[in-house]
Amino acid sequence: MAKIVWSAEFQLGVPSLDSQHKRFIELANDILQAVRAGETPKQVSARLSKLREYTVYHFADEEAFMRSVGYPELKAHSLEHEELKKLVRYHQEKLFREKLVREKDLLEFLKKLLVDHVIYADLGVKRFLEEKNAQKDEKPAA
Repeated sequence: MAKIVWSAEFQLGVPSLDSQHKRFIELANDILQAVRAGETPKQVSARLSKLREYTVYHFADEEAFMRSVGYPELKAHSLEHEELKKLVRYHQEKLFREKLVREKDLLEFLKKLLVDHVIYADLGVKRFLEEKNAQKDEKPAA
């Protein structure tokens, strides 16, 4: 049974964001479990609604953090967040129209939303913070 599993490699080193990413994985696995258990499209849609709400909350929080640390790729990252929110909405609408959930499609979508985004986009924030801290450590005391 395929499941999305938290890995230390996803860790940004920002406790609030790391805990939100873990919550994302819980919500994603909850959706996958609902599909595997044969829940109705309406029930799966309700779970997708929770994911959609959490997506909006998390992305706003993450962007506020990026703004606070001066992350230079904030604009591009925000655009990616918008695309991911559209993707969640698309899958919710598709489920509503077709009344059918394909586990493979859902797993691919959740992997793109969570794993790919965290690894490729969010870890850029981690690298930025590490570089920023390294530069701060290298500056001589005045």
